[in-house]
Amino acid sequence: MRRFVFALSLAILVPAAMAAAEQPVPIKFDRATLEHKWKARIDGFLAKGVVPMIDLESSLKRSEGQRYLKAVLPVMDRLGIAQIAFDGYQAPKSPGAGKGYRWSYYVNTVVNAYPGRFILATNGGTNPNWTQGKGGRRQDFIDQTERQVRSGVYPIMGEYEFRHYMSNAQCREHRTDRDVTLPIDGPNGQRLFRLSAESGLAFVIHYEPEDALLPALEKMLTAYPKAKVIWAHFGAVRKPQLSKEFGPELVRHLLTAHPNLYFDLATGLPNQVYACNGLKGYGVIWQQGPKGQVAKLKPAYKAILSEFSTRFVVGLDCGAGRVALPTYITKMAGNVRAIMRDLPTEAQHNIGYRNAWKLLTGRAWPQ
Repeated sequence: MRRFVFALSLAILVPAAMAAAEQPVPIKFDRATLEHKWKARIDGFLAKGVVPMIDLESSLKRSEGQRYLKAVLPVMDRLGIAQIAFDGYQAPKSPGAGKGYRWSYYVNTVVNAYPGRFILATNGGTNPNWTQGKGGRRQDFIDQTERQVRSGVYPIMGEYEFRHYMSNAQCREHRTDRDVTLPIDGPNGQRLFRLSAESGLAFVIHYEPEDALLPALEKMLTAYPKAKVIWAHFGAVRKPQLSKEFGPELVRHLLTAHPNLYFDLATGLPNQVYACNGLKGYGVIWQQGPKGQVAKLKPAYKAILSEFSTRFVVGLDCGAGRVALPTYITKMAGNVRAIMRDLPTEAQHNIGYRNAWKLLTGRAWPQ
């Protein structure tokens, strides 16, 4: 399934003229060895009767990793988190660095240190070079992403913002830099979908479920049937007036019509408030109780997750600028466990790790 090989050295991925902020960091293990280590850790949880989780939607900034990573390890063990696939942020600007995006290799060092726990994803599409739609030069993010993916080093790509609202913290700070609108069927969207189809690698999209944006997404899923697309934050509807179509019927249609579409479960906690508009309980999958939402799936969403259990993956949505990483992981892992809790056993195993395993390796989990 993988069309690319490890023969291309990381050292040639960044031309000297680009004056990269970081030197390439080769991964010390071949893919077969990494997969063996992943499986051993998964098997360890299964032997204890724990449904393990593989997180396919998180990001790790160098400062966060240096501060919290060692403390995260026992948290992963306690919560049954087998692996986290971290994508990277842009590298810091160093003296003499040239123009354009600065590819970071920090996550490479994390994978080398903990190869059984962490999975290498490409740098994420959250930087201005990506969100402004730049491309066509060697130093542009999408051009570098293509070269990095074609090196064969990465088992998955990162998260790419196409439509993104402001975060709670940013609204409180009166910022507007994360209010992103990038056409998914535009030039860079076409390149990303094509890259996934050619390489076999999955990628994550941040795409607010606005009614007006649905036709373009379906157009791309149809045009690139071999692209593997994970739509982040299932059931997070932060502006309902723009997302009137989102619901079980739409989800059923999308999953039936587009076999290459997946969702991750990094959604809002029960009664979570979106500070930018004061909306309480923007995670629409939860049932309503006497005092607000409760951590129990609405029957229609439970049915969707059960029937289409091979199309959902775990997402913890770790990223910079939040509470301490161990605390955040604990909260988000608890939310995913609450979603999985009432599902059939087979669905729990599919969502927890089997679907992620297939997306990462191209093979079904060995039964």
